[in-house]
Amino acid sequence: MSQTNSAKRTSSRAPHRVVLYCAAGFAAVLAGCTEQNAYVEPPPPEVTVALPVQQDVTNYFETTGTTQPVMLVDIRARVRGFLKERHFQEGSLVKAGQLLFVIDEEPFRVQLEQTRIRQTEAEAALKKARQSRAREVAKAQLALDESQLALAKIVESRQRSLIERGASTREELDQAEANRKKAAAQVEATRAQMGQANADYDNNILAAEANAGAARTAVQNAEIELGYCRMYSPIDGRISRLNLNIGNLVGDGEASLLATVVSLDPVYAYINVSENDLLGFRKNIEGDTSDDPNQKGAVMELGLANETGYPHQGHIDYRDPAVDPGTGTLRVRGVFSNTDGTILPGMFVHIRIPSGTQTDALLVPDRALGTDQSGQYLLVVGDKNIVEYRPVKVGSLVGEMRVVEGKIGPKDRVVIEGLLRARPKIPVIPKFESETKEAVAARSDAADAS
Repeated sequence: MSQTNSAKRTSSRAPHRVVLYCAAGFAAVLAGCTEQNAYVEPPPPEVTVALPVQQDVTNYFETTGTTQPVMLVDIRARVRGFLKERHFQEGSLVKAGQLLFVIDEEPFRVQLEQTRIRQTEAEAALKKARQSRAREVAKAQLALDESQLALAKIVESRQRSLIERGASTREELDQAEANRKKAAAQVEATRAQMGQANADYDNNILAAEANAGAARTAVQNAEIELGYCRMYSPIDGRISRLNLNIGNLVGDGEASLLATVVSLDPVYAYINVSENDLLGFRKNIEGDTSDDPNQKGAVMELGLANETGYPHQGHIDYRDPAVDPGTGTLRVRGVFSNTDGTILPGMFVHIRIPSGTQTDALLVPDRALGTDQSGQYLLVVGDKNIVEYRPVKVGSLVGEMRVVEGKIGPKDRVVIEGLLRARPKIPVIPKFESETKEAVAARSDAADAS
C-alpha cells in the first residue's frame, strides 16, 4: 500500500519538473539572444562631393520666340487666261528664276501681232508726214503769184502812161488795174495757204508721232502681258501646294493666288522683351542698329525644342523703335543662317542674348541643386562632416554647371550625388567624385578577375 502511494506521488511531481526544466532552458535561450542582438550604430551614409568651380561667366537673357521667313512671295496670275502648265512638285525646293506656271499664251501672241501691225502703220504715217511737200508747193505757188502781181503792176503803170499820152483808153486802164488787184489778192491767199501748210506740217507730224508712240506702247503692253503668262520664282525657297489645278480660268477680275514660295535661308527669329528685362541689357540691343548695313548687331543664340543648348548662332538686326504700351514689351528680331533648312518658319524656339559678364562666378553641377518651398538650395558637408543646408540663387547654365550665389564659397564641399541619403545636421562620409570613380573601377576590375 505504501509503495503504491509513493509511486503516485512520484508520477505527480514529474510534470512539474519538466515545466521547471523547460522554463530554465527558455530563460537561458533568452539570455543568450539578448547578448547577441545588442544595438549597433549604423555607419554614416556615403555621399559624393565636389568643390565649386570659380571662373568668369557670361550671363544671358533667355526667352522663347518664333521663327519667320525673311521673304514670303505669293505667285499670282496677273493676266486672264487658262492655266496650262505647272513645272514644279508641290512642297519642293525651287530656285530663283525657275519656271513655275504657264498660262495659255496664244491669245496674247495674237494680240501682240495686231499691235505690231498697228505700230507699223503708225510709223508709216509718221514717215509720210515728215516727207510731206505741201510747204514747198505753197511756197512755189506764192512765188508764182507774186510774179503775176509784179507783171500786173507793170501793165497798169504802162496803161497809165499811155492814157496820159492819149494812146490808150480808160477801159484798158481799168482792166489793167483790176488784174493788178486780182494778182495782189491771189498773193495774199497763197501766203495764207503757205502758213496753213506750215502749220499742218507740224501738226501732222505731232499727230503721227503720238500715234506711233501709242502703237509702241500698245506693243510693249502686249509683250508684258505675254510675259505674264510665264511665272517664275523670284526667290530661292520651298513652294506650297497648288491652289488651282491645270485647266482653271485664272486672273478673271482678280490676281488669283496660285502658290506661295517661302525662303528658308536665312531665317528670322522674333522675341518680345519685357520692359524690366530690357532695362537690364538695353545697351546690348540698342547698339545693334547702325547706318552701315554690313555692320552686324549683338549676338543672338537659338536652340530648337529637341536640341541641347543653343547651337545656332545669329545676330540682332532690328528692334521696334518703341515699347508697345499695350503689352509693355519691345519686339526684337534676329537673323540666323539656315543652310541645311533645320529651322522652319513658324517654330517656337529658345533664344538667349548675352547680358553681361560675371567675374569669378561660382559654378556647381546642375544636378547638385535641390528645390523646396523656400526655393533652391545646396547641401554642403561642413566641419566634422556634418551636412549643412545652404539656400542659393541660381544663374546661367554653362554646360552641365550652374552659376550660384549665396552662402557658398569656393572651398565648400557640395553634395552632388547621394542627396536622398544626406540630411541637414547629420554626419556623412564625403568622397570626391574622382575617388568615387576610382572605387567603382576597382570593384569592376575585381569582378572581372573573379
